[in-house]
Amino acid sequence: MINEIFCSLDPKCKDPIGPAKEGTEVKFSIRMDKFSIIENPKLVIFKIDKWDERKEIDLKLSEASLNNNYYSCSFVPDCADVYYYYFTLDINGKHVEIRKDRFSKSCFGGKENECFQLTAFTKDISVPDFMKGATFYQIFPDRFYNSGTPKENVPEDRKIHGDWYENPDYLPDENGIILNNDYFGGDLKGITQKLDYIKSLGTTIIYLNPIFEAHSNHRYNTADYLKIDPLLGKEEDFKELCEEAKKRGIRIILDGVFNHTGSDSIYFNKEGRYATIGAYTSPDSPYYNWYCFFNYPEGYESWWGHKTLPKLNQNEEMVVEHCCNVVKKWIGLGASGFRLDVVDEIMNHVLYRISRAVKQEQAYGSQASIIGEVWEDVSTKEAYGERKHYFTENTLDSAMNYVYKDALFWYFEHKDAEGLLDAILRTIENYPKDNLDAMMNMISGHDIERAITRLAKGPANGTDRFWQADHDYMDPQTYERGKDLLKKMAVLQYFLPGNPCLYYGDEAGVYGYKDPHNRKTYPWGREDIELINFFRQLGQIRNDSKFLKDARFVPIIFHGGLCTFARESLESDEKLLVGVNLSDKPFDLSFADSQEILYTSGPQKVKKLVPNSSIILK
Repeated sequence: MINEIFCSLDPKCKDPIGPAKEGTEVKFSIRMDKFSIIENPKLVIFKIDKWDERKEIDLKLSEASLNNNYYSCSFVPDCADVYYYYFTLDINGKHVEIRKDRFSKSCFGGKENECFQLTAFTKDISVPDFMKGATFYQIFPDRFYNSGTPKENVPEDRKIHGDWYENPDYLPDENGIILNNDYFGGDLKGITQKLDYIKSLGTTIIYLNPIFEAHSNHRYNTADYLKIDPLLGKEEDFKELCEEAKKRGIRIILDGVFNHTGSDSIYFNKEGRYATIGAYTSPDSPYYNWYCFFNYPEGYESWWGHKTLPKLNQNEEMVVEHCCNVVKKWIGLGASGFRLDVVDEIMNHVLYRISRAVKQEQAYGSQASIIGEVWEDVSTKEAYGERKHYFTENTLDSAMNYVYKDALFWYFEHKDAEGLLDAILRTIENYPKDNLDAMMNMISGHDIERAITRLAKGPANGTDRFWQADHDYMDPQTYERGKDLLKKMAVLQYFLPGNPCLYYGDEAGVYGYKDPHNRKTYPWGREDIELINFFRQLGQIRNDSKFLKDARFVPIIFHGGLCTFARESLESDEKLLVGVNLSDKPFDLSFADSQEILYTSGPQKVKKLVPNSSIILK
């Protein structure tokens, strides 16, 4: 009964539920036992960084029922920001606080820092419509497909693998340095040639890891933001990719690395590769002020101490202007937006400028989009002494949803569906709905283990690349176990709020721990066809369920190994029911006879969650 006092996702207690637009009224109500003496009920609310400026608002008796009395008040957030709140009152002469518990419900007392959250977002929020109800496909360009097109002006110091099916190099050189200079030759024309395959997976957005000129296979050490890397092709190849993708209803999102460049670049030129006078070459360089030197030339700020990645001086106007010109150029050539690498390391004023530059451009007749790499709760992220305003000031449309990724693996590894539900409800409470509907939900990626490996063999847990190489192989039995779990997790990934992001090769059975083992080549001709067809089926269900772009999330049962929920249309009676049962016991949800099985891993005509199964119904 205690948890029924207040629930931030119950419209009887909070209206509107979830975030609210700045300047609009939010009504709060607590539900109290009719037979208790209630005195001095108050809402205590304050901005996230101003704990000492708490505002107390009296709650007044607003409604009475047979067993309960409701005490209510209204609050109008005067600006876009994050607010925390809780309640206080005297009950039967005893002073108590009502604070947040799990599942957005309340409890008496609780920890002092456990508060409910109200996100007040800006009035001009503008998430492009194509970012909702989407299906992403992430490609690491060097490892996807080599078109065989001859390349020009490729630096001679790059190692090109002769065998597409070899594993990437993981050993350091004789000086103990990881060079990342081995390539397989995947290119933009190769992606264009495989667009029909990508489309068959239900893809509507391709997210490309960096494609600009750089002297590593991952290309996060940009050498020239205005050129395509020569191994990937030419600018014309990029334009062709965007045009051909557009014909298939697919958009292209690029990776923008604006926190740092490579030391081996036209801007820094530490290795002397370029004819330009780089910042390292001379203090008279036009790029000198682009970087932060404290003991010229060897003493300079770099990303996490990596001297090959000198940090850009974000207080230099020419740096900010260049970043804005970069996004404008590539959107003008056909890109539909950017995903920003290490966005938490980009200062607020710089991100605001880049975001506005993206938003000013049109891609295929609609506004371009901006996505951030954020590993925590996007609404309350703080880094490098700055509170980030990703959603409250509309600087990001979306982010990589590591919150869901972590919660999904927690559920699968601990059979704790309650923990998964709590994470989902927190995003519903904290993220503006437009942003939540646009989130990029990934379970594999270029920075983390492939999901099939973690599910079958456990997480890497801080092990180095040598241990990971020794433990990378999967015997057939281990592979089948991982594949079965991957399919169950994907059923959830594809139908939780937001958009699934399929990491290239996951659908074909590619496995591996972290970099570089998670960056193997796509196994053309050696694919797991049954797994591909499974992901095609999920993609088709999403494409057939247009209402998912803004559908409400309705939890049904989250207990132990059992996870069931509905996604319901806001405008019609359309809905999907989704369930995963990780337990060894069957569960009958009493589905209606009229409901159609769209997918089940159990008996084909049985509308129940048999042990270790998953199901999707409409």
